[in-house]
Amino acid sequence: MAGVDRRTFLQAMAAAAAASGLTNGAQGEPAAVAVPGGASAAGAEGAGPFPQGIAAGDPRPDGAVLWTRVDTTAPGGTDVGWEVATDDTFDDVVANGIEVAGAGADGCIHVSVDGLGADRWYAYRFRAGDATSRPGRLRTAPTPGADVDHLRFVFASCQQINDSHYVAHRAAAAEGADFFMHLGDYVYVDDHATLSVDDYRGVLRRFKSDVLLQDCHAAVPFVLMWDDGEFWNGVDAVHDPFQTELDHRERHQNGVDAWFDYMPVLRDADDPNRLYRSLGWGSLADLFVLDVRSYRDAAVDAVSSLSPDGAVMMQAGRTTLGAAQKAWLEGGLRRSEAAWRLLGNGYNFNWWRLIDLDHPLLRALNPRWQHNAGVYAPNEAWDDYQAERLELLRFIDGEGVEDVVSCAGHTHLYFAGDVPDDIDSPTRRSVLTEFTTGSLTADPDPRTLFGGLPRGLAEALIHLGERFVISQNPWYAYVNFLDQGYAVVDLTPEELVCEFRLLDTFDPAATARTGAAFRVRRGSATVERLA
Repeated sequence: MAGVDRRTFLQAMAAAAAASGLTNGAQGEPAAVAVPGGASAAGAEGAGPFPQGIAAGDPRPDGAVLWTRVDTTAPGGTDVGWEVATDDTFDDVVANGIEVAGAGADGCIHVSVDGLGADRWYAYRFRAGDATSRPGRLRTAPTPGADVDHLRFVFASCQQINDSHYVAHRAAAAEGADFFMHLGDYVYVDDHATLSVDDYRGVLRRFKSDVLLQDCHAAVPFVLMWDDGEFWNGVDAVHDPFQTELDHRERHQNGVDAWFDYMPVLRDADDPNRLYRSLGWGSLADLFVLDVRSYRDAAVDAVSSLSPDGAVMMQAGRTTLGAAQKAWLEGGLRRSEAAWRLLGNGYNFNWWRLIDLDHPLLRALNPRWQHNAGVYAPNEAWDDYQAERLELLRFIDGEGVEDVVSCAGHTHLYFAGDVPDDIDSPTRRSVLTEFTTGSLTADPDPRTLFGGLPRGLAEALIHLGERFVISQNPWYAYVNFLDQGYAVVDLTPEELVCEFRLLDTFDPAATARTGAAFRVRRGSATVERLA
C-alpha cells in the first residue's frame, strides 16, 4: 500500500473502531500456530531439464498456450519437443511439434496450440533430450455463443516468499477449476536492485521453482495479469522513485520482457507490451482482464480528498486504464451478449472511504464543497481515480449493461459488496458487484502487528477494524483483514456464487475452509450473503 504500511493501517483501523464504540461482541478466533521454515521454494531449481516446471494458459476454443523452461547449454539452443493428447497415457496424441529454447529468452519456450476440440480437457508434456517433463492439464474454452451451463474458476493474487507456505496453491489445484485467474504480484522484486532483464528473470526463476506452485500450474491453466510486485512498488507510467540508474521506461520494459518470457501468455504482434485482453466462455461469460498499472497516472499518497495533495484523486482526466484500454473495455462491455460480464481487476474497484466528509448541509452552505469528499483508505487503487471510475459506472448504467462482476486482488484483504453509482446520492443504487480476494501468502501474520498483545486480543482488534470499515461503507457485505487464501466462483446462467477459501498459510499441512459464501442473482447487482 502506498503511503501507509500494512502494520500502521491495521493498527489505525483497530483504534478507529474502538473510538467509534464498535466493541460489543468482538471475539477472536483460535490463533494459528507459526511454523518455522517458509514457503517451499527451495529444491526444484536445477533439478532436471525443466527446473521451473510447465504451464498452460489463456484457454481458447481451439487451443491454449503452453510454456516451459529448460537449462540451455547447447550452442544455438536446445530442441524441445511437445505433445498434446486426449488422455494422460499419451496413447492418443493429437498435436505435437518442436521448439528451440535459446539464451535469448532465458531458455523459455511458448507453444500456441491450435486445432483442438472446444470445451474439453487435454494432457500435455515436453521432451528435452532423453528427459520428459511431468504431464500437465490443458483446457479449451467453449465456442463463441455455445450453450454453457457452468463455469468454475479460482482467482487470487499476491504470493510472497517468506515464513508462510504456498499451501493455498495446493488447495486451489484441487478445486476442479476450469482456470486459475492470477491477478498479479506473482513475484516481488527488489525495489532498488532488480533493474536489468536478467535481474527480473532471476526473480521469476526463484519464484517459479516452488514445488507447490509448479503443481498448481500443472493441474489447471492460468489466466495471468501483472500488478506492481512484478516491476517495483507502486509502479505507474510516470516515474520510478527507487533509483536513477535507468529511465523508468527502460526498467519497466525489462520487467515486461522478463514477465512474458516466463508466463504462458503470447505477446500481441501489433502491441507487444499489451496485456489487457478478453476471453469468452460460450454464451455464459465474457472475461475482461484489465491492466491497471502500465498506463496509469501516479497514485495519491494523501488520504483526505480535501487536502491539497489528496484532492488530486478527484481530478478529472486522471486514469488508471489509459484511453485506449478504457475505450476497448467500454466497447467490449457494450457488444457482449453473454449472460455475465466479468472484470479481472488488478485492484479493488469499489469505494473504500474511512471518514465521510460529504454532507448535504455542507454542500448547501458551500456549493463548491467536494462531492464524495472523505478520508479514503491508503490502498492506491481505484479510489485514486474517482472521475474515471464514475465515468465507467455511468457508462455501464447508461448503456444498460447488466450482470457485471468485478473480481479483484492486490489488497491482501477480503471484500464483498455492491458497487454504488454514487455513495453520497440519496438515490444510491448498485451498478455492479465486486469480490476482492485476500493474499495467497501472509506478509507477515497480521496477529503479530500489535506488539506484545496476546494473539487472541490482536485478532479481536483486527475484527474491530473490519466492523469499522463496514460501518463507514454499508454497501459492503463482508470484510476480512485477517486471513489468507483465494476465491472460487461458480457461474451458471441464473447466478454467480463466490466462496472465499481461507487457510493458515503458516501451517505446511493446512487445508482450505470456506470462510464466507455469496450469491449474485442474474439481473440484481446485489451481493447476498449465504449461510
